[in-house]
Order: sequence, then C-alpha cells, then structure tokens
Amino acid sequence: MLKINTQEADTIFYGGKVHSVNAKDEIFEAIAIKDNRVLALGTDSEIKALAAANTKMIDLKGKSLIPGINDGHNHIWEAGIMYDGVVVFGIDSISKLIDVLKTKAESLEDGKWIQGGSYIESQFEENRTPTRYDLDKASTKHPIVIERIFGACVTNSLALELAGITKDTPNPEKGEVVKNPETGEPTGELKGNAVLLVRSAMPGAFGSDEFGAGTGEPSVELMEKSISLALEKYREYGITSVTEPGVSATVCKAYHKILDEGKLTCRIDLMPNWYGFTLKQDGEQLSKLIDNYNFASGYGNDWIRYTALKMAIDGGLTSGTALKSWPYKGESSPREVKLRLDIDKLDAYIKTAHDAGWNIGIHVMGDIAIEKAVDAMYKAIKANPRPHRHYIIHAYYPNEETLRKMGEVGIMASVQGSFIYGEADGYDDLLPRDKQESFLPLKSYQKAGVICSMSTDMPCADVNPFWGMYSAVTRKGMRGYCLGTDECITINEAIRMMTVNGAILNGEQDEKGTLEPGKLADLVVLSADLTTIDPENLKHLQAELTMLDGKIIFERNE
Repeated sequence: MLKINTQEADTIFYGGKVHSVNAKDEIFEAIAIKDNRVLALGTDSEIKALAAANTKMIDLKGKSLIPGINDGHNHIWEAGIMYDGVVVFGIDSISKLIDVLKTKAESLEDGKWIQGGSYIESQFEENRTPTRYDLDKASTKHPIVIERIFGACVTNSLALELAGITKDTPNPEKGEVVKNPETGEPTGELKGNAVLLVRSAMPGAFGSDEFGAGTGEPSVELMEKSISLALEKYREYGITSVTEPGVSATVCKAYHKILDEGKLTCRIDLMPNWYGFTLKQDGEQLSKLIDNYNFASGYGNDWIRYTALKMAIDGGLTSGTALKSWPYKGESSPREVKLRLDIDKLDAYIKTAHDAGWNIGIHVMGDIAIEKAVDAMYKAIKANPRPHRHYIIHAYYPNEETLRKMGEVGIMASVQGSFIYGEADGYDDLLPRDKQESFLPLKSYQKAGVICSMSTDMPCADVNPFWGMYSAVTRKGMRGYCLGTDECITINEAIRMMTVNGAILNGEQDEKGTLEPGKLADLVVLSADLTTIDPENLKHLQAELTMLDGKIIFERNE
C-alpha cells in the first residue's frame, strides 16, 4: 500500500482500477482521500482499513478512476459565450443547425443577437459552409453570427445589414467579405479581419477589444458570467484544471473575483497576451507588459497561477493561414501567409520574456512557423540556460531538426487530439496523403523526448476530452476517416497527456496531475474500465464523478 499515515479517510473509492499515473503507471484497487489530499492507494482491504464511521464509501464497480483532467489549452470565457448561445459541435447537417437556431430564436425577444460556434464544413453532411440564406431560415428577426473553428464566421442577412455590409463593402486588410461571383452579393461568410466588421456591431464581448473590434473591453461582470457558464459544463467532463491562453487584465480580474467569492470550480493557469495573439494590438503597450506585471511565471497559488505569456505566429490549417513549406492538395505552391507578428523580431520577443523569467507558449501550425518558434526558444535557452517551461501550441508539422532541438532543451508541446476528431473527415480534400499521415505526430514527439500536454482548445473544438483521447489513440475523425496509424499512441500515453503532462507544462507536477499520497485530491471516475475498453469506445466515455480539492463537484445521475 502507498500511504502517508494511518489517518482516517474522508472518502474512499474502492473496487475499481485507480490509475495513479505515477512514474511506474501503477494501477490500484482503491484510493483514500483526507481533506483535500490523497491519503493512500492500495488494495481494497488495505484502503478500507482506513475507513471510519463517517467515511464516504464509493464503489467503483470495476470502472477506472484517473487524476483530474488538466486541459492545457482552453479559452474558457469564450466558451462561456458559446454556451450562452448555440454550440455547433456535433451538429452533422446544416438542416439540423437551422432547427437548433430556430429553437434558440423562439426563446429570445426579436432583435436579440444569436451567436455560437464552432463549425467546420466537413462536419455537415452537405460538406459546405452555411450561407446567409440558410441562417435566414432560422430567423430574419434575430441577427445571427456563427463562428468557424478558426478565422471566419457566417452571418444571416440581418446581421449583415446591422454591420453595414453590402455588395459594395471592400475587403479589409487581411480579410475577405465573401461574395457571390454572379450577383456580387455577400454570401454571409466573412474571413480573417472581415470578421471584425460584424463583431463591431455586436453587443457584449464579441464587440470588444478582446476580439479586436476596438469598441471597449467587456466588463468584469460579463467575463464572470461567461467563465461560470463554461465551468458548469467542464466539471461534467472531469476537467479540474485549465490553462487559459491569451487573457487580458479584465479576464484576470474576473477569475480573481470568482475565487474571492468562493465560486471557482476549476484550477486556472493564466497566459497573458504577448505579441501576435490579438487581431489588434498596441506594440508599445505590449512592450511594457513585463515591467507592468512585476512578477514572472509561477506567480499565484493552487487555484490561480500565471504560467506563461501567449504568442502567435500564423493562423490555422483549415483556414489556409498556416505558415508552411508545402502546398495544399491540388495546389502547385504554398500559399502566401500574412503573419500575426513581425517575424524578424521573434528572437528578441522571446529572449526578452525568457530573460525576465517568463515562459512562452506560442501558437504555431505550419512547419515553418514551428521551426522559427523553436529556433528562437532554443537560442534564448542556450544563451541563458535557466529552468523553463517553454512550449509550442498546436504544432502540427515539426521537422526532424525541430524535434531534436525540442528534445535537447526541453521545449514542450500543447496538442489537441480534438482537432483530429473534428476535422480529419475533411482532410482528404485538403491535404496530400503524406501530410495526413504526418499530421500532429504524437508518437514522433514522444520518440524525440518531447512532453506533450493534451488539450481541447474549446471553442475551436469541443470541450469533450474523450473525443480527443479517442482520436489520439485511433487517428480517426468523428465520421471514422483514419489519417494513418503510424502516429497512434496508447491509451496509457493518452491518459498521461491529459493529466500529469498538463501539470508539468505549468510546473505544477509536484501538487497535481498524478494520484500519489500528499497530492491534491483532484480526480475523475470514468464510465468504463480503461484497461479493457475497445479503443473505438473511447469516444463514448463519460465522467461519472468529478472531485476537486477533495470535494465532489459533479455526479452523473443517469
């Protein structure tokens, strides 16, 4: 038995498979919790011996219990706005989308905006982007804006009208108002910075500086509402820790307010904005950010911690804005891409943050973007070899030299199996076969000694962590299309990426991420036994119980 003493337990889970995710990946029959910490792990008889008259006894009935899920990249407050509108994930046809929007419209007063997301064309059986005319079938009395997973949105006719978008509206810099080639009329689809044309007309958060519209930052109260809405959902998936990237001062204030009110139901790692994140940014203001904070990575406590600065170089793969060296399927050359920061200053940006004690998490999609980010981090680390937690985010296509550098100096990766689940079924139309097979090479990362943290990137993908787990293990999308099996990982490897590796990413592995005596009692009971489950059934996994800080915060009553 692994135990710290003979204290009487507050809660005991027994009769199952307790995945400690420790260095040996040991699995136990039972676990005891005292206050907010793990007391002991062992056999049923050993752990039951720690029970007192008032100990809560929970029979696992052969199912698996794992550490609480650490989602290493998740935009919580944006997800909350979606939950306040319409969640498009899982809707497999435009006709069903119209029905959902129609139901939402019927619940609102005329004139109220309906917003939601996120979609990708391949999720719909029609395999196309919805148009203004599709959304008009849902309502002509409510402006509707539905976000794509990256870099675009689609609106109905009323939203176009309120935003002043007509056939005569020119394309903004780095954006496109998509128009019917025959009539010249807007189709309702807005790409890149054209999204800002409608956001500036929207009330609330989407019309704020948070999204680059420049009409004023949303209030702390609005942020508090959005965060709370999201976290109500997250606990249903066993998520006990989240890293939120690209936050403003207002978002930070909202989290601290929720914590002060005793309402925070998740541990939060915050990544303030740095260069390249926002669509509109004041370089002079950003340059003063480090001095203004007066602290560095690691500041905070077990509930809220500031862990890294968020940067971004390129855009998205499916939006055609990833910085890469190879062409899309059917194209003869790589597309020209406008970057989100001055690439010539990247070395200086990263060195400044590194030397100031900040870690960096940087959004990169294409192979060139990844190479440049890793090279800049590598040089900063070599010049000043301090302990760090630098990492690349998304990171679809690292080359061999990039992998070597990452492994040598300990640069990590924040990856999303959820993108395989949501997007893979459309990749055969987009990517050459070799680029499908090498997409998000989790096995190659592991072989290179790179620690990968699995995340969902809600609202760019669904928050369900088990969908991402399924796709990391099988390399399959939601409709079953397989990208190839060479980069598949095992279920145990996926568990590590979803739990302890998220803690390592933020330097918190001594407190959470594994179930060991003395560590925080954050855990989730799953609906199946992971040691015997068919990988095809991973996408059907559910959290049956979520414990945070030794308290049960969710139980499924089905």
